Amino acid sequence: MRQVVVVLVIVAVVIFLIIKGAAGAKGALALETNGLPARGLVLACDRVSMGRTINGRRFELFTMTLDVELYGAGEPYVCTGNYLVPRGQVETVPGASLELMVDRKNRNQLLVIGPGGFSGPWLRVGPPNAY
Repeated sequence: MRQVVVVLVIVAVVIFLIIKGAAGAKGALALETNGLPARGLVLACDRVSMGRTINGRRFELFTMTLDVELYGAGEPYVCTGNYLVPRGQVETVPGASLELMVDRKNRNQLLVIGPGGFSGPWLRVGPPNAY
């Protein structure tokens, strides 16, 4: 009986962690539709990234420092953090321009949606042949 309870607790914890991880990923991608459009300039970027797959789309997680300018919203600002970048679509080298979506409540939370000046609906579906 005791072993069954231990197994059930372990299964419950694993299921909870899976659900929690999926909810966090969906929250980051929610910026695509709910965020404020902005342009970013890469000031610094760590060259080591972590690969992530969210809803079948591949991303890399980079630590970057960005100069962010919201369209028509005043002064640019600088933010540093870990940001999702579409894999194979964007080069995150210093000086690169990026299209961003910024959280309305926390301006330091953002999502890179494509290279600067080339964003469109086609960027949201990913590459035609997944690799």
